[in-house]
Amino acid sequence: MDSPKSDRPTGRAAVRRAVLGTARRIFAARGPRAPLREVADAAEVNLGLIHRHVGNKDDLLAAVLDQGLRHGSARLDGYDDAGAAIRSMLLGATDNPDFSRLLVWLSLDPGAVGRPVLDASTRPAQAVARMTDPPPVDTLHLALALTTVYAWPVLREQILDVLEFTEDAREDVDARMADLVARVVTGSGAESTTEGDEV
Repeated sequence: MDSPKSDRPTGRAAVRRAVLGTARRIFAARGPRAPLREVADAAEVNLGLIHRHVGNKDDLLAAVLDQGLRHGSARLDGYDDAGAAIRSMLLGATDNPDFSRLLVWLSLDPGAVGRPVLDASTRPAQAVARMTDPPPVDTLHLALALTTVYAWPVLREQILDVLEFTEDAREDVDARMADLVARVVTGSGAESTTEGDEV
């Protein structure tokens, strides 16, 4: 009689992939103080495998954030247009809001991490700040755009509900928001609005 095939990850690469994906979802939903045991159970791996293949909780948080930053940086490859880059970042963040949620958790509870887990030099924001065709208007415009990139995925539904957006008005709202933020960061037509941008 054949035994049922196990879906448990085996091998270093499979364990890391399962642990990082699971940790991203759990830490985004429950915050960085979620127990490592919960991550291990949900990823269907032994807690010792997390320690062997990733490290302690700070190492795991750093790996999850590094993976998110690398994904964000990869979205910017080939861009020199700050507006197009910010647009891509916002659409990527709304498609995968876990990274933004985790950043919010870490901002609200900085004591949850025993050491710095982000290397500032790898942040996509640094790449956007250096773009030249066209560049950001200034650092304040870039700060506003980045605030939108990281806050919109977390607060999107509440904002749309408070402003009583109908289902029809919600159609393509992320793309319209991305277009608006792209105009703000480069100053190109920031004073104009497109149809549907009015509240």
